[in-house]
Amino acid sequence: MERSSLRFDEAKGPKLLPRFVVYVALAAGLMVADYRFSLMQPVRAAVMPMLYPAQWLANQPVQLYQYFADLSQSKSELLEQNRRLLEENGRLKIDLQRDKVNTDELRELKKLYGLQQKGIHNVIGAEVISNGKDPLSERLIIGKGSQDGLKVGDAVIDQSGLIGLLTQVHTQRAEIELISSGQSIVPVAVSRTGERNLAYGNGSGLDLRYFPTGSDLKPGDVLLTSGLDGTYPAGIPVATVNKVVRASGTPYYDTQLTPLAALRSSRFVLVLSSAPSSPR
Repeated sequence: MERSSLRFDEAKGPKLLPRFVVYVALAAGLMVADYRFSLMQPVRAAVMPMLYPAQWLANQPVQLYQYFADLSQSKSELLEQNRRLLEENGRLKIDLQRDKVNTDELRELKKLYGLQQKGIHNVIGAEVISNGKDPLSERLIIGKGSQDGLKVGDAVIDQSGLIGLLTQVHTQRAEIELISSGQSIVPVAVSRTGERNLAYGNGSGLDLRYFPTGSDLKPGDVLLTSGLDGTYPAGIPVATVNKVVRASGTPYYDTQLTPLAALRSSRFVLVLSSAPSSPR
């Protein structure tokens, strides 16, 4: 017995169009019936559990792609946030350090201003701008010069004591020779007893080379400028005595002194001008 076929390509002649019309009508009828009466709902309900695994498997590549996309975006956002936080932290640290420097400078300026209020007059304030090419140099350069009234031989102090002497003066800058210089000699007097002597620079600090052992000198004594040579005004703190030992074989003490001024770390100084300072 010959079996009939539903394939369109096997149909010949006038049978093709009627079949097509019948199938379209049947499909439309089923769609309308399902829409109006939900005829296919039981079929869908029975088929859905069997199709769920296939749907789940089909959705996994999409889910994995979305997961990795979200993970990559989250990682990028975290890295960007971390970068911004590091930049902000660095900026805050710099601002904090600048504030500390400004506070220290303000404190130093207030102390220098306090010296003027206590009777040290005819002074010119200046900022230390360099210590030359050698970081261990015995000289400092300040940002004022002859146009500000400075002259060679003017004494220089900070808020704690004597720093040195102007040895070169140019129009807009001047050079200070520190009291620790090997060429420096400062006439001093012991604050407690008034006994006079000379403090010599040794390249790193000061010492009393010829203080007789028969004199009264103790650790903790403060040395002031005596004013005898006319170079340094009298009464400026110079150093404290840390150690006093009788040197064997000589009639002099072996001493160790600590300069009171911050020789290499002062940012601002006062020049004790021997001439009236020009108004600025």
